[in-house]
Amino acid sequence: MVWKLAFRNIHGAGLRSIINIVIIALVMIGIIWMQGMYAGWMRMAEKQSREWLNGDGRFTHKDYDRYDPFSWDKSFGIIPNELQTYINKKEAVPVLISSGVIYPEGRMVSVIIKGIPAEQTLLKLPTRSLAEAGDYIPALIGKGMAKSAHLEKDDILTMRWRDVHGAFNAADIRIAEIMETPYLEVDNGQVWIDLTRLQNLKDAPNSATFIVLKQNTGIRLSDDNWVFQSIDDLLIDLHNIMKTERVQALIMYTLLLFLAMIAIFDTQVLAVFKRRREIGTLTALGMTQNAIIRMFSIEGMMYAVLATVVSGILGMPLFVYFGTRGWQVPESYQSFGIEGYNEAIIFHYSPAMIISTVIIVIGITAFVSWIPALRIARLKPTDALCGRLA
Repeated sequence: MVWKLAFRNIHGAGLRSIINIVIIALVMIGIIWMQGMYAGWMRMAEKQSREWLNGDGRFTHKDYDRYDPFSWDKSFGIIPNELQTYINKKEAVPVLISSGVIYPEGRMVSVIIKGIPAEQTLLKLPTRSLAEAGDYIPALIGKGMAKSAHLEKDDILTMRWRDVHGAFNAADIRIAEIMETPYLEVDNGQVWIDLTRLQNLKDAPNSATFIVLKQNTGIRLSDDNWVFQSIDDLLIDLHNIMKTERVQALIMYTLLLFLAMIAIFDTQVLAVFKRRREIGTLTALGMTQNAIIRMFSIEGMMYAVLATVVSGILGMPLFVYFGTRGWQVPESYQSFGIEGYNEAIIFHYSPAMIISTVIIVIGITAFVSWIPALRIARLKPTDALCGRLA
């Protein structure tokens, strides 16, 4: 009976009910859309990190600090025997890092020189071109690096580096290939050459700064100079950014829900005022206070349930579009160097996220509907029938 009365009251409210349902539906669409964007952004960044640089995690030399250029020329070590087996099976890729300077057309540009095996296939870097023979050292750079340094394919320029003895040396390199990559950590300020060649240039045979793994199988090393870093560890900066973004999003969700709940609250207060004689009659006929409160709470829940259906109908084209085509971040944002920004972000809507959003909205609307029902439920039947609220 309570459910029938609640549905009848919503139906009888007419346009007011439609407006409330549409408002809640728009709020739910906005919340799900924004959460889908953040989830898609994180998945895209992790995918790019795995494919282009970090695999399924990596062993890094303990002295390496990617934020400290002064550590790069001393943060490497002999590749452990346990990892050499995986490298031979092409299930791991060693990378050696050195600070350096290039001189395109007489200009001085600081770069990070990275050595990687030309024959590797684990990462998406097109390193085959690094094995080319010739009078000059073949080098691989990204499109962003080429644009900032004004370089083109087959350009020849001088590169300087420092070896393990502290001596500075220089040689001519040739831009063998300019790659398209969405992952800026392998592009901005990076010059890639063959690993063996860089080891010889620095006089550091069989050395690496980090070793990328195809699969994390729980390898344990006897050498304490190497520390394992998971994908989460390597993306800690992005995780921190996401925490800040989620706090901002939570504030936005709260404001949207607050506006929607005001509409529900006003509707329920007005319903209590207009239907006091009806409630008095139901009380006189034997309906308990708990049943009256439950009826108003159910009305609020039904608003949210109907809004869920409407949000599915109205939001499905939006969700499908951004879940398949994605959202291309404006080019001005791409220069920030944040992972996951250089490709269209494919939104991800997990069932847990959708269900939790629906449950939260239904719970809040039920609570907001329950508040005004408390007062009317305490009325004496005689007072309610006379139209008095107190």
